[in-house]
Amino acid sequence: MPRYKLTIEFVGTNYCGWQRQPNGPTVEEEIERSLNRVLGRPIDVVGQGRTDSGVHAKGQTAHFDSPEPIDIGKLKHAFLGMLPRDIAVWDITEVPDDFHARFDASFRQYCYRIARYPRPLIRPTSILVLQKLDFDAMESCARQIQGVHNFDSFTKPDNQNPSSECEVYESRFSTSDGLWRYHIRADRFVRHLVRRLVGTMLEVGKGRWEVGEFEDLLHQPDKNKHAHGAPAKGLILKKVGYQNC
Repeated sequence: MPRYKLTIEFVGTNYCGWQRQPNGPTVEEEIERSLNRVLGRPIDVVGQGRTDSGVHAKGQTAHFDSPEPIDIGKLKHAFLGMLPRDIAVWDITEVPDDFHARFDASFRQYCYRIARYPRPLIRPTSILVLQKLDFDAMESCARQIQGVHNFDSFTKPDNQNPSSECEVYESRFSTSDGLWRYHIRADRFVRHLVRRLVGTMLEVGKGRWEVGEFEDLLHQPDKNKHAHGAPAKGLILKKVGYQNC
């Protein structure tokens, strides 16, 4: 059967994350419902990974198998009419039948947005922090995240990801127009990792934590240590990379 890769953008405010679950609406459920209507049969969509409740995406990826070749243009148009306004499929490509959205991903890239003054246009996808922040201290923490680390201090136990080791290719802050962005790109992510990194770095920036305390969490990993979390609404999955797609 032909296999297709989807690139999906969504505002996660009204959803219990990506993955289908019984206790609330999810993005995966909406995508599958639309495909079922178009193709006339149940379709299983496989995402590159989960996103938490309230997290957004610019470049979530997934794949599905169709019983027969599809007209990509018609499917894009159908998605426009059937999906809620806070979900969009803006790219559909046919891929080899052994392609896997999750296992073939070579990196994932996230951005966390922190507004430094009220920004109504981006309020749904950012957090507002009015306190004075020490940018240099936060950037010092961010630089240390790059590399291979065991992130036990920054995650929750997760049966799907028994190992907390990730290789981080990029970790940095940028600022423009009153908006601070934390950029992170890694081979994989464990549960709540980005939100706990950002939340703890914000505590450093506010002067409530020392850089050394952050370093202890990072370099002396322990599941019994407790990093500080940040709200889901500021987190955006920007891109998922693949070697050949």
